[in-house]
Amino acid sequence: MNVQLTRRGAMLAGGGLAAAAATVGLASAQLMSPTSPEEARSVAKEIFFWGMHPIGIYHLRYNTAQNDKSPKFAGVNRLSWDRKPRTAADRSATTPNATTLYGVGMLDLSKEPVVVVVPEIRDHYWSVQFADNYARWWPYIIGSQFDAPGKIQRLLIGPNWSGKMPAGFVGAEIFQSPSEFATVAARIALTDDTPDEVNLVNGIQDSITLMPLGAWEAAGRKSVRAEDVLVVKGDYPAYPGMEAVREPGKLKGIEFLRWASLVLNDKTFTKQEDGYHERNAFLRFEKLGLKAGTPFDPSKLSPEIVTAIEAGIEEGRKEAAQAFANTGRDMKGWRLASDLGYRDTDWVARAGNGLIALLAPVPSRSHTGALGFKDSSGRPLSGENRYTLTFDLNDMPPVTEFWELPLYDHDGYFVDNPINRYSINSYMLKRGKLHSADGKLVIYIQSDEPKKASQRQNWLPAPKSGGFQFAARFYGPGTPLIDGSYNMPGVVKVS
Repeated sequence: MNVQLTRRGAMLAGGGLAAAAATVGLASAQLMSPTSPEEARSVAKEIFFWGMHPIGIYHLRYNTAQNDKSPKFAGVNRLSWDRKPRTAADRSATTPNATTLYGVGMLDLSKEPVVVVVPEIRDHYWSVQFADNYARWWPYIIGSQFDAPGKIQRLLIGPNWSGKMPAGFVGAEIFQSPSEFATVAARIALTDDTPDEVNLVNGIQDSITLMPLGAWEAAGRKSVRAEDVLVVKGDYPAYPGMEAVREPGKLKGIEFLRWASLVLNDKTFTKQEDGYHERNAFLRFEKLGLKAGTPFDPSKLSPEIVTAIEAGIEEGRKEAAQAFANTGRDMKGWRLASDLGYRDTDWVARAGNGLIALLAPVPSRSHTGALGFKDSSGRPLSGENRYTLTFDLNDMPPVTEFWELPLYDHDGYFVDNPINRYSINSYMLKRGKLHSADGKLVIYIQSDEPKKASQRQNWLPAPKSGGFQFAARFYGPGTPLIDGSYNMPGVVKVS
């Protein structure tokens, strides 16, 4: 705004375009001038708010599409499926669910479109969703909630693609991504915990095709399972030692800036170049050596500035974590996680989601969640205590698909336990695998195994010590699970 006013003033004064250009150049030079420790701290905090979620996604893509030593490596434009339920040993992502088998893919749409083909799937919840590098979910979701039974095909094109489209598609089947990069999140529900059910879902996974358009055409437009799609390693900005980073949310100071520089220099991570907020923030980032097209060189920063950057990153991390803890609507002591009211322009909220729950919040038309950190008395949940959670069978969570109550340790990972149970879900209730009496379903939450058989049937194991948390899921939520009016039961401490 100030630059535009200054330029107008220069032209009115008779300086013409040359004077205007000089004024703009001076403003830019001032923005990029050496900074004080106080300003460096402020800019570093802003970099954290802007970059935390994109960095988390960059880290996910690096290990999925680029780091061929990662157990999750699958290459670009290809799905990687979980072939069995996740356990406490899997620490590749925080707060996963235990009732679906996931499929993850990293798309690069800068060269050619990608095709998704799903045959008719009956009797199982499934979905395929897409998000960009800012964790903005596309408005297009395919799945059992959204499409009539039958074969589904989609053509995914990048924002700058203008080639000839293949025959056989109609307009409703063509999706355009806002970014050259997109992440794919696919889910298929496990309606039981038996080996037969896992094998059945594995067969469904093998029937879903995701691959580049050219390869699909070369295969005769036939179904190709993920394992048979050619592995193409991603080639994106990187630096030696990236493979050692396990949790991007814990990156400190200069290392965080190093990853932010990777994001800035990746052309497939399409930036919001028309956004006033982001465009001007990028100019401020230059004060700390972050600029697209310029390698980040921390050796040019003084020790005082480095210390200030570290402080700014830590300050940003704390504020983002607090913002996430306060996110959503209160639902009888639970925090209802929904995309309603969420704004991508709120960088603090976006950073909080990237820090705690990567790629959140998800679209409420798909599912919502409820975060539980405290008991009914407002005290933090602890493995040293025993708790109960009591549902009224006449007032269960209103969903069209299924609900799930997973339990995590303080860091958001499943808790190791002797029965390998990480959640309670509506499929268990429907199949008669949970005990209910007097119109109530009581969940027993504790580290030690209950002595009564009926309680063991409803046991959700907690850690032996330390804090823990919940992130309940509601797939196909009714309005009470969207506006927070559902009478969600509290977690009651019993001993």
